[in-house]
Amino acid sequence: MCGRYVLFSATETYLGAVSGLLGEQVGVLPGADLPAVSWNVAPTHRVDVVRRWNGTPLLGPARWGYPAPWLSGGSGVLFNARGETAFDKPAFRGSEPCLVVMDGWYEWNAKRPFLVTGDGPLTVAGLCRVIDGDLRVTVVTGPSQDPVAWLHDRMPHVLGAGDAAAWLDGDPDTLRALAAGPVQGSVLATLTTTAVSRAVGNVANNGPDLVVPVPDAHNGGE
Repeated sequence: MCGRYVLFSATETYLGAVSGLLGEQVGVLPGADLPAVSWNVAPTHRVDVVRRWNGTPLLGPARWGYPAPWLSGGSGVLFNARGETAFDKPAFRGSEPCLVVMDGWYEWNAKRPFLVTGDGPLTVAGLCRVIDGDLRVTVVTGPSQDPVAWLHDRMPHVLGAGDAAAWLDGDPDTLRALAAGPVQGSVLATLTTTAVSRAVGNVANNGPDLVVPVPDAHNGGE
């Protein structure tokens, strides 16, 4: 967790959402080739992140996952970082905080895929670092909390107003405390889960049909 998510909103929607959280205008990195809409974002794919460039928060592309040649026969990536231990792991040394934007993430429970969404784009804590000339990003996770605690024992560290700015601009002590602590504020109350097609399990499948609700006990069926 989290190993798949969705990016389907317009760039302007992401800019507005993160600007509202930070209390300052977020722009687009000049010349950035932003990722296309995707209903099935997977590790190694290009994703949207916000980080500071010369003091200004800008949205730009990054590749999801830090190279981890010791995993999966040399082709593995670290696409998540446990908030409780991320700042003690050599793999994440030298990273800087960033904000990962998404419209929701997929999680599996009893082999059934579910999509977790809020009342708009979600802003998640991330760590990023340039590796071999490529900006790489990993999603910070923490223990799952209600109303999605039933789904999985881990969840992305979703940021609300105040916490987003504290994460993006925090000193090392602040970052450690935020990463290891629970999700704060009203953002948790906006999260909902929807059972979706098992087709999302194949990363080659990518279309809006992946997020169409299917009958399940948790969303009015079976």
